Amino acid sequence: MTVSTLLRRFESAEVAMTVYGPSEATAVVERLANQGIDATWRKLPTGEQDAFVVVRRDGVFAGTIPLTALQAFLCKPTVGSTDSGPPDSDPSRQLLSSALANTLLSSLTPAQLLATSHEFEDRAYRVGEGTLRVSFQSLSIFRSQRNRYETLARDTALDIHVYGRADWEPPTISGITFHPLTDEALEQVWLLAFDAAGDDQNKCALVAEETEDGPFRGLWTYNPRLVDEIMATVAAVDE
Repeated sequence: MTVSTLLRRFESAEVAMTVYGPSEATAVVERLANQGIDATWRKLPTGEQDAFVVVRRDGVFAGTIPLTALQAFLCKPTVGSTDSGPPDSDPSRQLLSSALANTLLSSLTPAQLLATSHEFEDRAYRVGEGTLRVSFQSLSIFRSQRNRYETLARDTALDIHVYGRADWEPPTISGITFHPLTDEALEQVWLLAFDAAGDDQNKCALVAEETEDGPFRGLWTYNPRLVDEIMATVAAVDE
């Protein structure tokens, strides 16, 4: 399996969103269209704090999201690039991630991907065991996340594997194994997969590929079988 073939599995899925909120919410509809999602706006006589979004996948109700959570992800994701403290959970962000799981997004920014990556790293921190596989495209990118991953390795029993193009010599960090890439299998990929030590309820993965125009195209999933498949594919890179 390659990332491209994985993403193609989800191209035919029909995801539609209805945004219920004030007229200002129409900006979110435009941003959803940029992500390749069919979205409509319905006026709701209330402020943005009470506005919400209904998600349907293949015509079936998939969940609701606070508009503020979707706005934060689409318009202004904020993440700490060198956060080294214990992770914290955001309930609104968790609702967003659940509703958008298995949804192919066509124009993801590095900030949006980093926000999702941090959510999954936080989940791995809370579980405290299992294998976490991460592709940083190039190993030098790991430097901006070094403090965060040193915390993950120090405070947990996680088995962490980091992949990337060999453009930097990483330090020795207990609990982290570095894998310099010898081919281009993952060099254009942003990937994070966590097996939760076999606990299907906590497995998760994020997979995105860089497009020719610059943005990333990708998705995240909590499907345990798909996560296992992604984990096995990444593990096989060094074989």
